[in-house]
Amino acid sequence: MKKITFALSTVLMTAFLCSCASNKTPSTPADTYDDEPVRINAPSKDSTDVSVKESKPKKKQKDASDMLHDLVTFTNSEKFYRFDTTSVFTQEISGLKEKTAQTVIRMDEDYAGFGSYYMAAYYIIQFDESARKKLANAVEAYLSDFENKRLQRKGKHTDRTYGRISYRLDWGTTSSITPNNGEGEGYLGYEFVKDRPYFVIYNYPFENKYYERAGDATFRESMTLRYYFTKAQARQLVELLSEENLAAQLSGTNISREPTVADEY
Repeated sequence: MKKITFALSTVLMTAFLCSCASNKTPSTPADTYDDEPVRINAPSKDSTDVSVKESKPKKKQKDASDMLHDLVTFTNSEKFYRFDTTSVFTQEISGLKEKTAQTVIRMDEDYAGFGSYYMAAYYIIQFDESARKKLANAVEAYLSDFENKRLQRKGKHTDRTYGRISYRLDWGTTSSITPNNGEGEGYLGYEFVKDRPYFVIYNYPFENKYYERAGDATFRESMTLRYYFTKAQARQLVELLSEENLAAQLSGTNISREPTVADEY
C-alpha cells in the first residue's frame, strides 16, 4: 500500500507541475467596437453572468490503487496528435480569463479541435469535417458583421446568431488524463463583454458517457462551457483547423506561424 501511495503521489505531483507549466497564458487585447463613438453616461454592461456556479454531485472517495489505475489507464497520449498552440478566453467566476489552447487531431476519428483548462478541469473540444466547415463559415460571417457594423450590443440571443454546431468533448484533471467524454450540440454567435465584442462557442452540459463506468467517482455531465475569441483568435483557430493545415500536419509538414494581434475597431 505504501508503494501504491508513493507512486500515486509521484504521478499526481508530476501532473500538477506539468499542468502549471503548460497553463502560461499570453495577453491578447480585446477588440474595440466604436459604432457609437459618442456615449454620455452609458454604463457598460456585461451581457454574461460570470457568477454562475456549477452544481455538481459529491464525488465518492476512491482508494489509492483505484486512483493510480485510472491515472495509468486513461492517459490520452495515443489518442491525440498535438501540433500547435493558440489562445482562447474562458468564462470563469471572476470574469473572462485568457488560456493557452493546444490544437489537436484525434487519431482514431476525423476530429480536430483544441484543448484548454476551463476552471479546474481540462477540456478538449473536437469537430468533425462538417462542423469545422460550419465553424469557418460562422467566423467569416462574424468578421463581416464586425467590419460592416452589424453587431448588436443589446441584441437578444446574439450568442446563437450563427446557428448550432455538433462536437465532442473529452475532459479530465489534466491535458493528458481526460477519461470523461460526451457528444452534443453547441451554439455559435457573439457577445459583448464589458463593451467589447467576442465570437462565442458555447454549450450546455453534455452527458458524460464515462459515468456508466466510473459512477459517483466522476460527474454525470460536463460543465456549461463558453469560449470567447477576439477576431485574431477566431481567425487563427479557423486557419489551424483548416483542411489544408490538418493534411499538412498529418503528412509531417511543419508550418511556421506568426503570433496573432487583435484588431481595433
